[in-house]
Amino acid sequence: MKIINSVAICLVLGVSGVIPAYVHADTVLDFVVKEKRAEPAINQSLVVKDGQIMVKAAGGSKDMDLLYSRAAESVVIVDHRKRTLMTVNEQEVARINRQAKDVQPLLQGFSDQVAKLSPEQRQKWQELLGESISLDKIAKASEPLLPNKLVPTGIMKKVAGVRCQEMRLLQGETPMAELCLAAPAALKISEADGATIRGLFDLYERIATKSQGLARQLGLSLPAVAMAEIAGLPVEMRDLSRDENGSLTLSRIKTAAVSSDAMKIPGGYKAVPLALWP
Repeated sequence: MKIINSVAICLVLGVSGVIPAYVHADTVLDFVVKEKRAEPAINQSLVVKDGQIMVKAAGGSKDMDLLYSRAAESVVIVDHRKRTLMTVNEQEVARINRQAKDVQPLLQGFSDQVAKLSPEQRQKWQELLGESISLDKIAKASEPLLPNKLVPTGIMKKVAGVRCQEMRLLQGETPMAELCLAAPAALKISEADGATIRGLFDLYERIATKSQGLARQLGLSLPAVAMAEIAGLPVEMRDLSRDENGSLTLSRIKTAAVSSDAMKIPGGYKAVPLALWP
């Protein structure tokens, strides 16, 4: 589940609505990504070609690429360090959910006990667990899931020369993210590439919807937004769900022919099943 959460920021890039047809060219979307406000920004490119999307050095790691296939409705995580291929699709996520079903009552019981800890006990437990696991998030896992909704902020601005409308993603009344959505016509990408990006967003929505319960038990956040609420491409996104807010900002859109080599997966890599932790 951790690996699903780590690619969520890539899966949330999607297009909705009818995209006008232009002379076909492949699409490259260049983004500036910051995992934490205090960390240096990195450049991230998404290459869209022939029903596929390739993300090189995903999350800033030179050892990890992501390849989405619209036809297969899946994302392959390419780990160059381990020389492995891990597929994320609805079937694999369903398998993980089935395996974790027996563990969830234990996590729920732990959540209930965490809620009863004194401040002193809570501090000792947090010191033992370290910064990677939040006791507060585990305790909140016992609370019912709240619905997500997109709310306009009333702000219009330009990102990389593209006019966009700012929206806020709320979970209940809690802000989870801010997005700036650009009208599809302003992006001037082909209808085929637009449909491919839309397919990626559809896949993320289905996976997030099916995995929210388990993700919450593990202290993760996978916000799912109904496709009807999305009326454009997020050209900017800021995470509000954690203290060190990460961000993603479009810097350039390029429409030109891309070599097929850019979409290839290396030969000789071992296929491994999707796991809760890589």
